[in-house]
Amino acid sequence: MDETEAGMVNLRDMTGLSPVVLTVSQGALHVMSLMDGGHTCDAIRSEFQAVFNQSLSIDTLTSLLGSLDQSLLLEGATVEQHYESLQREYRNKPTRDMLTADALGIAGDSGDAFREMLAHAAPRVLPGPVKGLIAPHLDYPRGGHCYGSAYATLVGRTVPDRVIILGTNHAGRSTSVVATGKDFETPLGVTACDVEFLEMIESRCGSLRSCEVDHKREHSVELQLAWLQHLFGAGEFKMVPFLCPDPCGPTGIAPFDGCGVDLREFALSLSALMVEDGGDTLLVAGADLSHVGVQFGDERPVDDGFLEEVRKRDRRALDAIEANMPDAFLECVSEDDNPTRVCSAGNVFTLATMLPEAAVTVLDYRQAVTPATGVCVTCAAVAYV
Repeated sequence: MDETEAGMVNLRDMTGLSPVVLTVSQGALHVMSLMDGGHTCDAIRSEFQAVFNQSLSIDTLTSLLGSLDQSLLLEGATVEQHYESLQREYRNKPTRDMLTADALGIAGDSGDAFREMLAHAAPRVLPGPVKGLIAPHLDYPRGGHCYGSAYATLVGRTVPDRVIILGTNHAGRSTSVVATGKDFETPLGVTACDVEFLEMIESRCGSLRSCEVDHKREHSVELQLAWLQHLFGAGEFKMVPFLCPDPCGPTGIAPFDGCGVDLREFALSLSALMVEDGGDTLLVAGADLSHVGVQFGDERPVDDGFLEEVRKRDRRALDAIEANMPDAFLECVSEDDNPTRVCSAGNVFTLATMLPEAAVTVLDYRQAVTPATGVCVTCAAVAYV
């Protein structure tokens, strides 16, 4: 939602279901806020009269409802039919295509972009082979140092049988874990989904693909996959991609609409399946931390003082990660309603819950500041061995 001149507001659908940018008045915005399933048309008109001291005709309200329905901004049959068409289109494609290759400079990549990021990594000696990794899902130019620090720990590692990639569901429909059975394609090749493994976890947790199209617009999995393909070869391992919800709301790790598995149950089921399978499975979480600045709703400037406050808050969360205390991490992030907008608490919590005995090392922490827009996104690199 963006304010325009004369008090008008631009509305966008963050889920991407609707391509429309709708410009409405403050009055129309108030009316839309009452379309919650609990107000009748007469109740909406009465409240509008009380707030704005003017009448709202039934014709005007009906016209607004029609416009919202046509624009795919009103929950109902039109939106559901459109959603199902998107699901069919996604499922019928032979692979899930990469969204960000051109923007990241890896279209037809020779490996230079990855080698440049690796060059920034300081040598680290870990007490064993890496079982799990937290890396950014920030774009490569801004997250390069942390990407390099994270993926340098996999150089020379035995190629895993499969990689479970835990992404962040930024704007999808699902309120729980959502999987996809699609093979993923990047400029480095195609990596197959381990559908058999996915079906085994679904036998324990229920269907995880009812909102499969959430993967179509989400970038956090593909940014990890391109790195893994560069290091191991696109066809040398299989992948199992999941998107995790935000657990910082009032229902915590349980889906707020009651639909789907909660994150702890999912993590423990997945961990048990990995043990039973007996193969070499690598876990990777594509996770950024804080998001601050005007773009994200902060009124204060992103200056040194603000950045130091963000760093301290991030550091407390990273201390909990390094102590391998996923619940303490989640409490730290959720405290005061997650004021720095950590976006990936769900997949970090899941990965940590799956590896309770691991030794954890925070390898790097960075604050990517963009002065031109007055925003900062933070990220870290973390290894589990």
